[in-house]
This record gives sequence, structure tokens and C-alpha cells, in this order.
Amino acid sequence: EVEPGQEDDEFLKRLEKSMLTSLKLRGVEHVKKVFMRGGAKVTVWDDDTGFGIRDEWVLETDGTNLMAVLGVDYVDATRTISNDIVEVFQVLGIEGVRGSILGELRNVISFDGSYVNYRHLACLVDVMTMHGHLMAIDRHGINRVESGPLLRCSFEETVDMLMDAAVYSEEEVLKGVTEN
Repeated sequence: EVEPGQEDDEFLKRLEKSMLTSLKLRGVEHVKKVFMRGGAKVTVWDDDTGFGIRDEWVLETDGTNLMAVLGVDYVDATRTISNDIVEVFQVLGIEGVRGSILGELRNVISFDGSYVNYRHLACLVDVMTMHGHLMAIDRHGINRVESGPLLRCSFEETVDMLMDAAVYSEEEVLKGVTEN
């Protein structure tokens, strides 16, 4: 209930509350916070001294909106990365998501000093993206690819794959490494 003579004050309070919860003054929608992180190394060319390494500040965000960020002036689109794989797929397509997954895999594996050759990771990512969409690397993804029953049963669900192959009279040509 509003006291007589307080109607204008109450209206202004409601308007203020409405504006503070829904009005965006600046920034990118869905990006809640931005953190500055120093210590990133970048190789630069100087005409006097040649190649050199310098420190560079990096912006990390809480939240993501890759399409809007790529359209912002002063944002270098060639060095902007996102770890939201689905959004990268929607914005950059299958080749963009391939590079993003490869980078994320390398970061995760090298975090504790481990090393896996680039070629192994590239083969894994190529299998995940070869059909133009993302495929899981588990029994739900690998076993749905057109392949022989011996290859499918070598991954997971061995008995189920062999039973299905027997029920549907599938043949195996024994040409692959796994089948032999």
C-alpha cells in the first residue's frame, strides 16, 4: 500500500529497480566478468633487435558470446579462443571446432607435464569431426560408424556387438589392422 503523497516516490523506486535489473549500459551480453591475466609470452619481431619474447596481458571471461566478441573493435579475431565447443561449432563450423578441441586436448594433457605427440591427438580429433559433426569417442560414437563387427566389438560392448552381427548376418572382410 502506498501512502498518500508517496505515489511518485514509489513509482520512481519501481522504475529504478526495473532499470537496474534489465538495462545494459555497455559490454557483451552473456559475458559476466572479465579477468586480466599477465605472464603470457608472445614472440615479436623488432627491426633493430630481431625476434624477441615479451610479456602480454590476456583477457579471460566468465561467460561466453563468441560471435559478439569477434565483432568488437580492437579484439584480434585470429587470437581469440573459446572453450565452449558447441558455440565454436555454431560460429566457426567443423574446422573451427576441430582446432578448438585440439587446443583443449593439448592444454589438458600438458597441464601436468605429460606429452602426447601432436599426430596422435590430431588423428583422434579428425575421427571426432570427420563426418561434419561432433562424434563422441566412446561406445555411443565409435560403434555407430559404418565399420565391421570385429572393429566395433574391439572397442566396447563386445558381446552385444557380436550378437548383433550374428543376428543380422554381417560379414567381415578382414582388411583392417584391428580385424587381423
